[in-house]
Amino acid sequence: MELKLDETRPFNLDHTLSCGQVFRWEKIDRWWEGVVEGNVIRITQERDRLLFRTNHSAEDCAEFLKNYLRLDDDLPMILSSIDKDSWVNSAIQKFHGLRLIRQNPWECLISYICATNTNIPAIKNRILELSKRFGDEVTFEDKVFYTFPEPQELAEADLDELKSCGLGYRAKYVLKTAKKIKASPDLLKAFKSLEYEELRKGLLSLAGVGPKVADCITLFAFDKLEAFPIDVWVRRVMYQRYLKKEIPQYPKTGRAKPLTGSEYDELRSFAWRYFGKYAGYAQQYLFYHIRIEESRRMSG
Repeated sequence: MELKLDETRPFNLDHTLSCGQVFRWEKIDRWWEGVVEGNVIRITQERDRLLFRTNHSAEDCAEFLKNYLRLDDDLPMILSSIDKDSWVNSAIQKFHGLRLIRQNPWECLISYICATNTNIPAIKNRILELSKRFGDEVTFEDKVFYTFPEPQELAEADLDELKSCGLGYRAKYVLKTAKKIKASPDLLKAFKSLEYEELRKGLLSLAGVGPKVADCITLFAFDKLEAFPIDVWVRRVMYQRYLKKEIPQYPKTGRAKPLTGSEYDELRSFAWRYFGKYAGYAQQYLFYHIRIEESRRMSG
């Protein structure tokens, strides 16, 4: 099957799936393959067409992809509104067509709890192991895939079983949050009706959810495009490119101090004033840009 793209609304599949916002996609040759909400999908882009294969209805998958890949977003308008300086303009030019992904709230919540203080390969491995152990097995085109586990599966898991998936200290947070969602199955649905700050407050009440994780979830799963998650990469680019000063350091060692709550709030407030209501899009372009630049610098 194929999905024709609107030429007035640019889209780049490679940038969108490789920029670090989702963790269940892998590129094999020219095809991306992933499991999303029970759908096994293989997808590639040929100019203005998305070609895809799936284990479910092709027509339903096409509609799902339109929503999931946010093909409804007016990307030219959004990028024009955040195109404030040479650095973000460089990111827009290099990664033109990168879109945010509209993720499932439950999977996004657990994925970002698993994503704290680590790198993307480790996050992907943790989520794969969780899915292997607690999800359902699906065979598609002679390959085995695994669906993401439902709340009851994780809520009833043994703590040691979760740790065996590579979660470490995060296992207790995953277990506690899964138990809360199992006990209140409509909680995440209720969150959808909340404004950004109330939603963020609700997410922060869940085990393992700090400010950055809460903002990732509000941005990627709840359509709060003003959310501006701040990790070590975004903190660095904000200081280097926008605040024009050094990150707070320990005087004796010169090492960066941990990001404090007040500093986090100051940085996101600056982002709102500077980038406006689509600050979340600016964040993702800046995050991807600095990661790629640093990778190239390290490789020589």
